[in-house]
Amino acid sequence: MSEPTATPATAPLLPPLYNALEPLSPQRHAALRLRQGDYTFAAGISAIPLAAEEFAAASRHYPIVFTTAMPHMPMALMSLLADINTFVDANGAWQPGKYIPAYLRRFPFFLAQMAEGRDEMALCMDTSATQASSTEGEVLFGADGKPNPFLDQAFAFCRSLEAAMQQTLALSNILTGLNLLQPAAMQFEQNGKPTKIDGFHAIQRDAFATLPAEKLAELRDNGVLDLIYAHFTSMGAMQELAARSAARARPLVG
Repeated sequence: MSEPTATPATAPLLPPLYNALEPLSPQRHAALRLRQGDYTFAAGISAIPLAAEEFAAASRHYPIVFTTAMPHMPMALMSLLADINTFVDANGAWQPGKYIPAYLRRFPFFLAQMAEGRDEMALCMDTSATQASSTEGEVLFGADGKPNPFLDQAFAFCRSLEAAMQQTLALSNILTGLNLLQPAAMQFEQNGKPTKIDGFHAIQRDAFATLPAEKLAELRDNGVLDLIYAHFTSMGAMQELAARSAARARPLVG
């Protein structure tokens, strides 16, 4: 694991959930600890970035849609309401039996490039995250200044997820190039009134159905065909998600 002493070469826009990123080093973070546990930090996020290799597992639990903004990256929907995750309860527990996206399992760690034009990546952490503590949890560095084993594991996990996201970007670009991703919308009932949800893209079945056989074979060979079918399957979870969202939006009767 890299042990940088400087800040990242650039200050990129922070990804969802992250408020700040600091390269971890024993000099600056010897007293920092990490608490394991709940998902309270994700209670206010209604859509979570998803890697292509997660489609099969996630499609059984959540609708998978694509962002409207280019490059149309996939997201797992947690709610049809803004800033609400219907799979996190009041105690911060994730609903048992439901798949937890790797994006959340990585938090509060993240990889950042340390210098322009160099491939070196350093493990960073959002030290403002609720998991960070100076009194509770596992220490990040031992008395000898070496990272504890779980930090090495976090670095490996972040690196594998970063690679998976790059592959996902390539696959998403294939879908975009075939003009399969188009604006989509759905309706559900909220407090007895129909509510329209849009602002996402989905693969259009009609466009997919008209692809020539040779293009379908190409999609099969590069793994995109499996993703398309997983996306179609996942949309069956919209009805359940609409019901969960309507229940969460229903005003309490006192």
